[in-house]
Amino acid sequence: MEIQCPFQIVWEKTAATSFSEFIFQRIAKYGSNLAMVDTGTGKQWRYSELRVWSEMCAERLREMNVNPNSRVAVITSTTGQALFVHFACSIIGANAVCINGWNSIDELWQQVDLSESTHCVVENQFLSKVEDVRRKAIMRGGARIKVIKTLDEVLSDVRITVTPSGRKETRTTSSTPVTDEVNHVSVETPDASTVSLQKQDTENSEEETSESTADEAASIHNFSANHEQSMANRSPFLVFFSSGTTGLPKAIEITHKSLIVNMQQMSIPLFHPPTPKDRFLLALCIHHCFGTFSAYYALMNGATLITIPKYTPKALIEMIRDYKITHVHLTPPMLQTIAYDSYALEDITATLRSIVVSGAPLDSNIVKACRERIQIEDLREAYGMTELGGICTLSYYGCDRLNTVGVPLPGMLMKACDVVNWETKKLCAPHQPGQLLVSGPQVMPNFYKNPKATAELFDSSGFVKTGDAAYYDENGFIYIMDRIKDIIRYKGTLVCIDPPSEWKIAFLGIDDCAVVGRQDHVAGEVPAAFVVKNTAHPLLASAEVRQHVSGKIAQFKELRGGVYFISEIPRNICGKIMRRQLKQYWDRERTTTKQDAPNPQVTVVSKEKPRRSSTADSLKPARNNSKAARTKKSVQVSRS
Repeated sequence: MEIQCPFQIVWEKTAATSFSEFIFQRIAKYGSNLAMVDTGTGKQWRYSELRVWSEMCAERLREMNVNPNSRVAVITSTTGQALFVHFACSIIGANAVCINGWNSIDELWQQVDLSESTHCVVENQFLSKVEDVRRKAIMRGGARIKVIKTLDEVLSDVRITVTPSGRKETRTTSSTPVTDEVNHVSVETPDASTVSLQKQDTENSEEETSESTADEAASIHNFSANHEQSMANRSPFLVFFSSGTTGLPKAIEITHKSLIVNMQQMSIPLFHPPTPKDRFLLALCIHHCFGTFSAYYALMNGATLITIPKYTPKALIEMIRDYKITHVHLTPPMLQTIAYDSYALEDITATLRSIVVSGAPLDSNIVKACRERIQIEDLREAYGMTELGGICTLSYYGCDRLNTVGVPLPGMLMKACDVVNWETKKLCAPHQPGQLLVSGPQVMPNFYKNPKATAELFDSSGFVKTGDAAYYDENGFIYIMDRIKDIIRYKGTLVCIDPPSEWKIAFLGIDDCAVVGRQDHVAGEVPAAFVVKNTAHPLLASAEVRQHVSGKIAQFKELRGGVYFISEIPRNICGKIMRRQLKQYWDRERTTTKQDAPNPQVTVVSKEKPRRSSTADSLKPARNNSKAARTKKSVQVSRS
């Protein structure tokens, strides 16, 4: 059975061939309303200024020789100024490559190289890192980056003169005011497809042959214009990177049409979008799909967008309180801050009305705790993937259903196929788990220069395979269970890994944990837990954890694979657990076992400082019955 939204919409007719043109037309009515506040720099912009600044930025990019074939890497923190570069790239027809400036030099180089970026616009604080990336690219023979400019330079009325390599670049001040220079850049004219071809009743004197010829010519002209427009808004606009939970990150292209459609889907009254009276906080990374779409969503509906340069739990609470935020989009770890951390939340309850959570599975206990603590009017989930062109499902405003990610957006089609045997293509009944398949007007997945990976996303009927196990109920609500690759197959029984936050809530000795499947020659796979101890319980033993959990879960979910203590659970930027990194611990363990070590139960801890992105690589097993192992303050792992 296919699932779709019970409410359909009439798509907004627009002659816009790019996302920037579409959103500028949409926000023109907001005039002098406050559009953006960048808390990092203190700068503010009104809606009437967004187009002016974007077109000024487009002029600077053209002076850098950016053209429709260029790919501009936007390397910044979460600042509203990055959106001007996005809009400028849209005006020119270039691709904007979204890269988080807080990444390491190796991560920056990997993403710049993977996307084949030709130009870089970078925030001042990351300039030295990007220069290192450029030098590394030259050393490795991938010197595609032609020009590097700072964000301040491209958002200035000072012209940029790019000279041949080896000579100094010069900058000259424009001889005309910025407003005069940018106002004449774009003059909107009616598109040929919007010209009415209806004849007046009084025009009956023309010959029939002339009318036929004129109609035919007009038809051909309109078809050509519509085809050109269709091809234009299907061209790539933004480039994001996959989370890398299944392997190396991939560059994913988002088209102008995907954005235009997704903004319309999310902005219908059913989902209660923000209004010009609301204040929308962007605590998410603006270089992630969820963060970028949230920013556009706020602007499209006239709200005031307020950005945080770098998220911290303290900054989140302070921003909601100080700026009287009404709407915010969060990831599960961010919501956990509101639910459990010991911050005074009395001041935020008066204004905060709506929270939408996405990016990773959300535990229902966190939702309950948050609702009880701040008495919020609207707390719901959304579901989406970069490969699916953004958000795909969203709960109704004020929905009180737990664990659901909502209903499909208008125009979306979803179905669940048998999770046991994919070849049967058997559709699942309500409450029966299966792989979630998605189709819709904004779903146009494309991995940059990777046609094989793109083709593997689709099934034979044209639906995109999400790789997520899900089910639906009789009312059309979707429930996401887990990634299919992370489902544990214990003696033929499918064991979905529930968010383990409930263990932490009921057992104060645990700060965080993750459950993964460990290979077993008898059962196939058995559940194993990686646990982060609470600092107040340094002597917590694995036996205590297993004893606590065993009475609260089904028999086939018991932690037969053991309990391993680590310093932190590796997660991506959205809060998803990087289980692949945790499983690397056992690969390391097997390698160590093969070596002739004097004591196979104790492994020497490497003195090299563990990398943040590779927590599992630095884990080492220790003996449980050793008193020293319980008191030693290191990153060693205690295994049951």
